[in-house]
Amino acid sequence: MRIPENTIDEIRNAANVLDIVSGYVQLRKRGKNYIGLCPFHQEKTPSFTVSEDKQIFHCFGCGVGGNVFKFLMEYKSISFVEAVQEVAESVGITIAYDKDSRSGEQSVQEAYFDINVLAAKYFSNNLLNSEDGEFARNYFKNRNIRVQTQKQFGLGYAKPEWENLLLYLQENKVDLEKALELGLIDKRDDGGYYDKFRGRIIFPIFSPNGRVIAFGGRILEDAKVAKYLNSPESIIYSKRRSLYGLFHSREEIRSSSKAILVEGYMDLISLFQHGIKNVVASSGTSLTEEQAQLLSRFTKNIIVLFDADEAGQKAALRSIEILLRQDFDVRVVLLPDNEDPDSYINKYGREKFEEHINHAPNFLEFQTSRFAKTGMLEDPVQQTEAIRELVRTVAFVNDELKRSIHIKSISKKFNLREKLLETELEKYLKQKNEKEQRASISKIRISPEREPSGRKKHDTFEASDKFEKVLIKLLFEGNRDIIEIICDNYPPDQFKNSTFQKLAALVCNSYKSDVISPSAIVDKIDDDAVKKFVMSLAIDTEAISKRWNENSHMESIELDMLQYTKDIIKNYKINQVESLIKENNRRIAESNDEDEILKLMKFNDELKEEKLMLSKNGRSEIE
Repeated sequence: MRIPENTIDEIRNAANVLDIVSGYVQLRKRGKNYIGLCPFHQEKTPSFTVSEDKQIFHCFGCGVGGNVFKFLMEYKSISFVEAVQEVAESVGITIAYDKDSRSGEQSVQEAYFDINVLAAKYFSNNLLNSEDGEFARNYFKNRNIRVQTQKQFGLGYAKPEWENLLLYLQENKVDLEKALELGLIDKRDDGGYYDKFRGRIIFPIFSPNGRVIAFGGRILEDAKVAKYLNSPESIIYSKRRSLYGLFHSREEIRSSSKAILVEGYMDLISLFQHGIKNVVASSGTSLTEEQAQLLSRFTKNIIVLFDADEAGQKAALRSIEILLRQDFDVRVVLLPDNEDPDSYINKYGREKFEEHINHAPNFLEFQTSRFAKTGMLEDPVQQTEAIRELVRTVAFVNDELKRSIHIKSISKKFNLREKLLETELEKYLKQKNEKEQRASISKIRISPEREPSGRKKHDTFEASDKFEKVLIKLLFEGNRDIIEIICDNYPPDQFKNSTFQKLAALVCNSYKSDVISPSAIVDKIDDDAVKKFVMSLAIDTEAISKRWNENSHMESIELDMLQYTKDIIKNYKINQVESLIKENNRRIAESNDEDEILKLMKFNDELKEEKLMLSKNGRSEIE
């Protein structure tokens, strides 16, 4: 169902972006704005800025910015509709949905969500109620998964036939092209469709707010097909940004201030059923930076619990580096050989399992133990490599005090001088910093504001007229009088820069519809690069200089924005007149045509009169 535009406006106007953001980010006041460490990328110096006046936020480090809805979408990895619903709940507004029409981004996303919900109900009904589902029910019975747990996680079953789900989707008049994009069905060579998930138990994957965004399917019978099949990426699903079980476990993770990270669906479900509810799964893949960042919003303490086999231990090592870069306190549980979290808790129960959790060694102890098991610590050459690897891992820790403590620990363990290890650490820190610098340079090179081919881009923000750039900044001040002055005295069609021309037209047209809020207007900008530019410009307190260009006749002024707007337009017009007079004088000096000279001199007299009128009164013609 669609949320009417006027309701979205009402919710946006009722919410305070500062109140929402400060619930997730520690902010402090600086001038008119508030700053803090960006929640969307790692940084040591605050570049994340919130403007309460304009109801927008922007990070000058990574470029993420927008209004209150955009913040929640990025922070919680949720859809636009979910963000609107959450803000509405926080400000006490009940949404009256429009059932008869669909349009825009929210409706497109909702259509995909609706299809996934329909499919999830179909799979669940197959498991719980169909005769064919007996096979899957026995599987879960043998795995000790209770019916209540099956319902809690929305578990399901896809029948082995080729067109069962397809026929169900057709009966419910589902857009099959959308179902194809979601990976529920696939296309035959003859153009027809068939079920993608067949003969599999189904694990719905939920967004942090509980929306079905994808599915994972495990084959039940031995076959020459992949054991696991997962939904492809779509408009509502990004595998790198999703953690299985987070919707069910997020409150327990917050309250315990600790998360347990496992690999698979069944590991998580078994632990959850046994009362271990602060657990998430990476869905059988290596942990990603985005998943770690998502988890960091709920806790900074994590216990990595991957399988005891070699593949599981290597996955644990990769995860450790990612987690350390995100400032997690990392511990690792070592289960007995041939055990995984699912098998262990079913054999030994919750109490024994929690003993492992409570005595989990930190990442250095885990690595040292692993090196000892492989015999690396017995040979001097291999031991040297092992110690270097430990120091290299410590280099991922951002906190200098923590790094020092870890180095001291390695020093005591191997009876080595701390100074020696610190020298080794400095080498890895230097390599790490150089790598980060190269990454930053690479981002700059591929910035959307630059031409990928290396050609000069004539219509860029930097190369455009500074005067017009200041006007755009002023248009996004959210001041009705300022917008009226600019739109009347320097209308959009006068802007030379095409990007600025479109932005000015957007603001002036919005003004005619009685919309002046920067928070509302930025939502109408389609180009992400332009939107980032506007966010940066609108929230930058230094962007409006006391002098609109280096050669301006303006003296330093108090930032009375209304008068400032009038003054820069006046001075721009004066400069334009002076430029015309200068050009006319050049043509007079070079011309031998007396008629042309007289015309140019007469034109100059008119221009001087116009300049005099502008100079006499700062408000002349600018009211």
